[in-house]
Amino acid sequence: MRKLKYVTFFTESSPNPTLVGGKGLNLSKLGTIKATMPPGFIVNTNAYKKFIEKSSYHDQLIDLFSKNIKPEEVLNHSKELKSLIIKSTFPEDIKKEIKEVFDEKFNNSLKKEVSFAVRSSATIEDSKAFSFAGQAESFLNNNNLDEILISIKNCWSSLFSPQALLYLLQMKKKGINFSLLNISMAVIIQEMINSEVSGVLFSVNVLDNNTTQMLINSTWGLGETVTDNLVVPDMIILNKNEFKIIKYDIGKKEKRSIQNPDGSGTILIENDQHSKSACSLTDNQLHQLYNLGLKLENEFNYPQDIEWAIQNDVVYVLQTRPITTLKDKP
Repeated sequence: MRKLKYVTFFTESSPNPTLVGGKGLNLSKLGTIKATMPPGFIVNTNAYKKFIEKSSYHDQLIDLFSKNIKPEEVLNHSKELKSLIIKSTFPEDIKKEIKEVFDEKFNNSLKKEVSFAVRSSATIEDSKAFSFAGQAESFLNNNNLDEILISIKNCWSSLFSPQALLYLLQMKKKGINFSLLNISMAVIIQEMINSEVSGVLFSVNVLDNNTTQMLINSTWGLGETVTDNLVVPDMIILNKNEFKIIKYDIGKKEKRSIQNPDGSGTILIENDQHSKSACSLTDNQLHQLYNLGLKLENEFNYPQDIEWAIQNDVVYVLQTRPITTLKDKP
């Protein structure tokens, strides 16, 4: 098998977090325990570093990475950095390797109607120490390789979004210093799950840090409406010691996110009245999520924040990360 420089697979036996980032590391662990997850691969940090190195704006980028910025400078600094990255071109060797892996991995998938999710995986993301998750962006419903390549650059540029830069400034105030020179980003490419239901599972009840309970937020369609707080989802609390529903609050679920039928990206549509008032999960699906929460907390040996999606009654894990807020409370 040929040696790949810019692509890493989820089944890598000993993934390097500096190569695949936090999200990539967790997905690789999911791959080794054979969790049900969408097929895909990781464009590792070698690609990001080579992209910056070969950029025609390299010197300007390094200068901007090296500056100590103040909060009032964040917007302009972010705008300049993102613009230079978007204007930079992909080195041909990176593009060639991604295309070869993409064609091999998804050759059969391309014969049917599929699209792809492109997600950020920064080297300081999804660890027990940091809550950087959500600072960088994800791009859904990419329909071909050209769109994926654009989304990879957009992921890289989102590493320098105003909210990400402000987060790093907050870390400095806490005595944790990061230079933009030392932060890299891998990018996750995965087949999209066109989910009927999706949401987030916390293997501990994060409302009160009750370790004997799980908490699930669930809604119709794609899960970005939950993670981006666009709807009031259903909220289910389960007894963790034995499967038992403690509480099931029906959320309003006014809208759902679906793949854009006319192009890339997603759109929001209004739910009908029945969907708004109905439970989004069946008992069987709740059982599957309950078992998933137990399994992943045990495998990762730490309470997990799990994003999931259900298609044709199959539960897919989209990503998992430690619940970082637990350390802030007794």
